[in-house]
Amino acid sequence: MATKSILKNINIKDKRMGRSVVSSLEKAKDKETTAVVMSKKVKEIRGDEIGALFGGK
Repeated sequence: MATKSILKNINIKDKRMGRSVVSSLEKAKDKETTAVVMSKKVKEIRGDEIGALFGGK
Protein backbone atom coordinates (compact mmCIF):
# COMPACT_ATOMS: atom_id res chain seq x y z
CA MET A 1 0.00 0.00 0.00
CA ALA A 2 1.28 3.43 -0.86
CA THR A 3 2.24 5.72 2.01
CA LYS A 4 0.03 8.51 0.66
CA SER A 5 -3.10 6.40 1.05
CA ILE A 6 -2.14 5.41 4.59
CA LEU A 7 -1.59 9.01 5.70
CA LYS A 8 -4.66 10.48 3.99
CA ASN A 9 -6.92 12.68 6.12
CA ILE A 10 -10.65 12.05 6.09
CA ASN A 11 -13.37 14.48 7.08
CA ILE A 12 -16.40 12.92 8.75
CA LYS A 13 -19.22 15.40 8.20
CA ASP A 14 -22.23 13.49 9.51
CA LYS A 15 -23.27 10.46 11.56
CA ARG A 16 -23.89 8.27 8.49
CA MET A 17 -20.39 8.88 7.17
CA GLY A 18 -18.94 8.12 10.62
CA ARG A 19 -20.74 4.80 10.77
CA SER A 20 -19.53 3.99 7.26
CA VAL A 21 -15.89 4.64 8.22
CA VAL A 22 -16.18 2.50 11.36
CA SER A 23 -17.86 -0.29 9.40
CA SER A 24 -15.12 -0.23 6.75
CA LEU A 25 -12.38 -0.37 9.39
CA GLU A 26 -14.05 -3.30 11.14
CA LYS A 27 -14.37 -5.23 7.86
CA ALA A 28 -10.73 -4.52 6.98
CA LYS A 29 -9.58 -5.77 10.40
CA ASP A 30 -11.12 -9.19 9.75
CA LYS A 31 -9.52 -9.69 6.32
CA GLU A 32 -6.77 -12.26 6.05
CA THR A 33 -3.28 -11.10 5.22
CA THR A 34 -0.96 -12.84 2.81
CA ALA A 35 2.63 -13.68 3.63
CA VAL A 36 5.27 -11.88 1.58
CA VAL A 37 8.12 -14.00 0.27
CA MET A 38 11.19 -12.12 -0.92
CA SER A 39 12.30 -13.52 -4.26
CA LYS A 40 15.49 -11.45 -4.36
CA LYS A 41 18.23 -10.92 -1.81
CA VAL A 42 17.63 -7.70 0.13
CA LYS A 43 19.95 -5.50 2.17
CA GLU A 44 19.05 -2.52 4.34
CA ILE A 45 21.20 0.54 3.67
CA ARG A 46 21.65 3.84 5.49
CA GLY A 47 21.62 7.42 4.20
CA ASP A 48 25.31 7.71 3.30
CA GLU A 49 25.18 4.44 1.35
CA ILE A 50 22.27 5.64 -0.82
CA GLY A 51 24.44 8.21 -2.60
CA ALA A 52 27.07 5.59 -3.37
CA LEU A 53 24.40 3.23 -4.65
CA PHE A 54 23.21 5.78 -7.23
CA GLY A 55 26.70 6.95 -8.17
CA GLY A 56 26.66 10.17 -6.13
CA LYS A 57 29.35 11.61 -3.90
